[in-house]
Amino acid sequence: MKHIAWTLPLAALAATAALAQDTSLYEDVASPNSTFVRVVDAGTPVAVIQSASFDSVEGGVTPYVVIDGASEVQITSGETSATEAIQPATFYSFVVGADGSSALVVDKITRNPAQADVTFYNLTDLPQVDLYVPQAKAVAIEGVAAGDGGAVALKAPLTLDFEVRDGETVVATIPAVNLVRREGVAIVLSGSGGSYTATATPNALAKSN
Repeated sequence: MKHIAWTLPLAALAATAALAQDTSLYEDVASPNSTFVRVVDAGTPVAVIQSASFDSVEGGVTPYVVIDGASEVQITSGETSATEAIQPATFYSFVVGADGSSALVVDKITRNPAQADVTFYNLTDLPQVDLYVPQAKAVAIEGVAAGDGGAVALKAPLTLDFEVRDGETVVATIPAVNLVRREGVAIVLSGSGGSYTATATPNALAKSN
């Protein structure tokens, strides 16, 4: 299925949802030129982004660290360390794959007040996977390579089930993901050798020290 295929059915699902109060995960106090960086690594509970340390990484995803006025960021996740170039007004995830390789991925976060941002990461040995919405019978995020990520903004509020598919094969499911306006969730597929798990973690912010 092409990416465009889910637009109308998901819009129809969203139209039936009850209205809710807007909330802002992406705080207005952050400078419009701030950079946001997090770690996505299912293999370690410990990560450091600049001077911000995390010793309990829920679902393999740290909060975003807000960085102002820097052109690079130092990141450590478990035994993996890197110094990466960054741009202002950009969201990044430092993704560590099942094979230990790492990459700094740009997250296409919209901060649209009428939508929820869904990001999806493939931390497995599967070469490519899709994030599928059974209610809409459509692909939300298509063709995410191993060690990479993708993103989509969906209308909210809405509760959706998601499936992760390798071709036509469902390798993991994530039921009842709550999508909230101007917030978002990170869905992480982890595992290898035919055994895979998907988790959904709400996006969060953590100010750097």
